[in-house]
Amino acid sequence: MALTPITLKSPFFKFFLLIIFFSLPGCAATLRNSPNNTTNDKKPSNNNVSKPDNSNSLRQNIRVLISEELKEFSVKLEIDSYMMYDGTEEKVDEGKTLKIRSQGGKVTVTIGETVHNSSIIKLRPVNNDEYLYFKKKSYRGEIWFSAQNSKTLVVNYLDLEDYVLGVVPLEIGLKNEYFFQALKCAAVTARTFAINRLLEKRAFYDVTDGVKDQAYGGIDVETGIDSRAVFETEGMILTWQSKPALIFYHANCGGHTEDIANVFGPVNHPYLKGVEDGDPPYCEKSPSFRWAESYSAFEIIRYLFDAGLIKSKNFVLEGMEIKARHPSGRAKELLVYLREEKPVKITGSRIRDVIKSKKDNSILRSSNFEIEVIEENSVVKKINLKGLGNGHGVGMCQWGAMNQSRAGRSYEEILAHYFPQTEITRVYGN
Repeated sequence: MALTPITLKSPFFKFFLLIIFFSLPGCAATLRNSPNNTTNDKKPSNNNVSKPDNSNSLRQNIRVLISEELKEFSVKLEIDSYMMYDGTEEKVDEGKTLKIRSQGGKVTVTIGETVHNSSIIKLRPVNNDEYLYFKKKSYRGEIWFSAQNSKTLVVNYLDLEDYVLGVVPLEIGLKNEYFFQALKCAAVTARTFAINRLLEKRAFYDVTDGVKDQAYGGIDVETGIDSRAVFETEGMILTWQSKPALIFYHANCGGHTEDIANVFGPVNHPYLKGVEDGDPPYCEKSPSFRWAESYSAFEIIRYLFDAGLIKSKNFVLEGMEIKARHPSGRAKELLVYLREEKPVKITGSRIRDVIKSKKDNSILRSSNFEIEVIEENSVVKKINLKGLGNGHGVGMCQWGAMNQSRAGRSYEEILAHYFPQTEITRVYGN
């Protein structure tokens, strides 16, 4: 059986700061704020930052799913490490190879002739200034192997602030002092998102390392300017009514963000209502503001069939029309006309799932678009879409945040713009 090589290596650099660990209290979702505590920015704050009682500290460790292994794989230790399981901790010397597989809800680790079985087995470096290496990526903290039936879940267990260090660089791509305030917005929102996931108390892990939750890349993606944004906002999250706010963000709103209820169902949060990005829109100065797609009539029919909206690919397309729009301009109801059939109605966020982007067959970049029907001899040949924005549109527009930063707005002002009525609250400090 082929084994996937995984190694543990020594660091190229040391931790930026000493991490102090705290536990999560039982009722930590509620934060009691004391006002008029300001940030430690060099620039004066435009909004006050609330600070909760120490008893409500939310600082803790987070479990990040970084891989799911279906077959046996190997781990070669390139540093001395501790292996922990069932209350036991034993030192495993550098150079040893661990063969790992899962079956029946148990992880089996074989080292030479010795076999260990447990529902979860953990690895951490003996020396705190060394790091773990998994599939060509380096990680702070520990790596856990837990069994979910016959699948092995590989989890990076690390301090929440260290996690945010590996998120911010992947969420805001531009690295320039002009965009530093947007990087601080990304740090605050990433931290808030993570704390909400922690409060859900999931069984095996808290977040994944992909866009399903937040993109996370470990140590290798960290840069100086991103890390500085994390350090200067340490412990700060967005709160509403003394609780962590729900966080959503997207690449480009196309000029107007969207009400959460129009995308994710009947949810009413005043800080997640649609707002104008600016006049002109801040996000207009980005390559993702405008887009275009062109489809043949058969491609539209195929999308309807693949989505289960029609039972055959033999229908004839006669046109498409946006019947209703939300105040943001996004389509609320799309009608697809078929010869001798009732129109097919597609509503809300499902429009982007049904009508794909031809670039990579992913969801449509936005539901804010205009339709052009091209006919020849009264037969539909092409459907052209011209759209604005990229993403669902709820919450913070990342391109808008970057260009507001470039225009001189502080991160407090930017967050207040996209999440009105929320507060920036420091829930813990170093």
